Amino acid sequence: MKYLLDTNVYVDASRSAGRRDQFRSAFFPLLPATYLSAVVACELMVAAADRRSRAYVEDFIRPLERTGRIVTPTFDDWTEAAALMAAIERRDRGWRSKLPALLNDILIALSARRIGAMVLTRNREDFLLIRRHKGFSLRVLE
Repeated sequence: MKYLLDTNVYVDASRSAGRRDQFRSAFFPLLPATYLSAVVACELMVAAADRRSRAYVEDFIRPLERTGRIVTPTFDDWTEAAALMAAIERRDRGWRSKLPALLNDILIALSARRIGAMVLTRNREDFLLIRRHKGFSLRVLE
């Protein structure tokens, strides 16, 4: 099984020593099968508030890049994301204002699906919505 972690899993691990320890025990065993979405890498770089944080993110990304475990949305992923956003807008009107924010999550889900990876996230609501419209492997973390 391949794994693709959502941005919130990494951000949560950075919040405290205890959370980092939980992250290490839960996810280090999965590391050989873990891929990084280019979308997640972008979100992590944007969230890096200072030079030190940015260097930490870059140090994390480089080994995954060297081993070919970065997943980038393809043209087909982008066009399918547009179709999914249109479907969500039609069928789930209450989500209309959140559609722009869903784009990154949709691209993460589609990229994971394409490589046969399971998305691990704490973002239950958004990813369950996406999965109602497009099947992909998902595990919501508590």
